[in-house]
Amino acid sequence: MVVLAELRDRFPALDVWWMQVQGLLDPRRVLLVPEDEALHLAWRSQDGWETSNVVLPPDLCSSGQPLNSDVLGETIADLLLEQGLSPPQVEIELLLPVASCQWRLLEGPAAVGLTCGADLRVLQPELGWSLALQDSYLDVIPQTREDLALVVGTDRLLLQAWVSTLEAADLCLRRVEWLLSAAWRGLCDAQAGADEPLVWLVEHGGHWRLLLSSHGCPEIDLSLQASEHPALRAEVLGLVEAWAPSGLPGWWVSAAPQWQGCWAAEHDSRQGPLWSDAEMSLLDLALMASRGAGDV
Repeated sequence: MVVLAELRDRFPALDVWWMQVQGLLDPRRVLLVPEDEALHLAWRSQDGWETSNVVLPPDLCSSGQPLNSDVLGETIADLLLEQGLSPPQVEIELLLPVASCQWRLLEGPAAVGLTCGADLRVLQPELGWSLALQDSYLDVIPQTREDLALVVGTDRLLLQAWVSTLEAADLCLRRVEWLLSAAWRGLCDAQAGADEPLVWLVEHGGHWRLLLSSHGCPEIDLSLQASEHPALRAEVLGLVEAWAPSGLPGWWVSAAPQWQGCWAAEHDSRQGPLWSDAEMSLLDLALMASRGAGDV
C-alpha cells in the first residue's frame, strides 16, 4: 500500500482511477433530500445514519425544481466531499420534495394487475390531479389487497432536471422516491398501528396536510387551511369525525421541532392513542423505511 500511495502522489490520474475502483468495490449509498431552502444528505456509518445539510440561496431551487443544474450539482458534490464522501464512490438515492409529487389510491377492478406506469397510461383512469399521465413519471406501489393500488406521479421535466443536476456533479443516481411515500413506508415499518385506522398530521414548510388511512392504505390526503392552534385542531377533529373510522384511530404528528408536544397538550386519549407528537421528521421516518421499493 505504501508503493501505491507513492504512485498516487506521482500520478494524479491514478488517484482518480483508484477512487473509481473503490466506488465499484464499495459503493456508498447516500440519500439526497432537496428542499427549496436546503439540501439534506443521509448515509450509513457504523453508528447508524448520519446526516448533513447546507442552506441554499434562493436562486437554485424553487417548488422542488432545480433552477441552475451546474451550480446545484457543484453544491451537492462539495457537501459530499466535506463529509469525506468521494463522488465516484457515491450512489445517490433521491427523495423528491413533498411539493413535487402527487398520489392516489385506486380501488376496484381497474387496480387489479397494475404493475407500472405503462399500465396506467393504457387505462387512462381519472385521478383528479394536475399531472398529465403522458408527461409524468409514474410508480405503482402494490398493496396488501389485490383490488388496491397506490399511484405516485411526478412531472417528467422536474425529474429530468434532477437527473441533469446529478450528472453535472458526476454522481450516479441509483433510485428515486418521493419523500412523503418513503416516510409513509417508514411509518408502516415502525408498526405504529398502521393496520388500524391512522390519523397522520404532516407539517412541511409551514403548511399542514392530513392523511387518513386504514388497513395500511392512505385513503384521504387533504391540505389544511389552518396553520396554527386552536384553529388547526378544530379543523382536524372535524375532518376526522366526518371520516368516521371503524374503531379508535392512532395519531401520528410529523412536524418541525418547534411543534413537539403541542398536539399532546390537548389530545384526548378517548380519540385514540397518540403515537408520536413531532418527535420525528419526514426524513427520520424515511430513514426507517426498508429500501428497495420501486422507483418513481
